Amino acid sequence: MNFTTRRDWIKGMALATLGSVVSYSLTAQNSGKTLALSAIDEASLNLWMGAIIPESKIPGAVSLGVSAFVKTMLKDCYEPAAQTTFQNVLGQIPAWFQTENGHALAAATAAEKEQFLFLLEKGQFGTEAQKAMATLKGLTIQGYTSTEYVLVNHLNYQMAPGFWNPCVPVKK
Repeated sequence: MNFTTRRDWIKGMALATLGSVVSYSLTAQNSGKTLALSAIDEASLNLWMGAIIPESKIPGAVSLGVSAFVKTMLKDCYEPAAQTTFQNVLGQIPAWFQTENGHALAAATAAEKEQFLFLLEKGQFGTEAQKAMATLKGLTIQGYTSTEYVLVNHLNYQMAPGFWNPCVPVKK
């Protein structure tokens, strides 16, 4: 019978753990941290996020950088099929808007964009478009309400409630 010593067993377990960690880190590298969109899709995404939460006296979704949050969430939390569907719908939106309104999306007024969003939400352009716009709307609102500007200035968020005052005399 061949027995191993405790020292040999611990050394073997450490090497096995290290080997699995190295193997995992080599296979788990991804191409980027956010969803890769073309320049046209990026502009379309910003236009729609600006229509969902527009600029006013307070900054809107675009100026607070919510698009980075939306792309990161899509990349990290959604299946590849859902990512592809979202990108396809985002690419088709300018053409749909052109056929619906007769002019380009970039020249549209806020009311026209809002009306077109309602049509997308109702499912006039298919269920995939309806689901993609619901996803975009939900992620835009989530990203906007979790920005530092909104949390600090409108929701009175404090990282650690309470204050530390080192000059207070200690009663004995």
